[in-house]
Amino acid sequence: MPNSDWLPLREQDLVDLCLKWKAGLEKPANVSAFEWKQAEVDGTSAKINSFLTARTTYEDTNSTKNRLAKDEAKDEAKSAMRDFANTSIRYNKLMQPEDKLVYGIHPTDHTSTSVGAPETYPEAEADTSIIRQITIHFWDSATKKRGKPHGVHGAEIRWALLDHEPVSENELVNSDFDTASPLTLKFDESQRGKRLYFCPRWESTTNLKGPFGEIYSAVIP
Repeated sequence: MPNSDWLPLREQDLVDLCLKWKAGLEKPANVSAFEWKQAEVDGTSAKINSFLTARTTYEDTNSTKNRLAKDEAKDEAKSAMRDFANTSIRYNKLMQPEDKLVYGIHPTDHTSTSVGAPETYPEAEADTSIIRQITIHFWDSATKKRGKPHGVHGAEIRWALLDHEPVSENELVNSDFDTASPLTLKFDESQRGKRLYFCPRWESTTNLKGPFGEIYSAVIP
């Protein structure tokens, strides 16, 4: 895959990837383990956060001014991500292929082309036994086993706190990713009693996404 193609064209997919970058860049352990330069990390994070904020503003108030600001912030974020990928991820010998996949960077060896998009989807259940926390356990719908199918890197969980039942996963505007079950979401005291809707899908080791599973729900304890 050419270097210019690794960033998603669809904006929601780009947002999902930005959220993964945001989580990874904000972990001091990653900065230390991968020997990233803090100034580059901070600069890239700032561009990503600006885009995510601008997109939220545009979704809240759909205006030409907000759309132009969002598009400008998106271009700047993509440029910053490309630069950081080339200087700190793509050729970083301290990072394993699976580390790079979290940021959308594909392995360069021939095995990457042998894995297609997942054909199955995860099933899930929510554990609400701990206050202000929901733990999502997931497994493959085909095997019913708590493990990932062959060629799968992990599961993306799309979620949102809503006062109505969503008609599709497009209403689930937040995204989290985990390479192994379970995934834990933590909430504030003020969010207790609100209903969480979530929907999982597999993502392959070549960063291809499978179909979404069912939309589940749970009340924040």
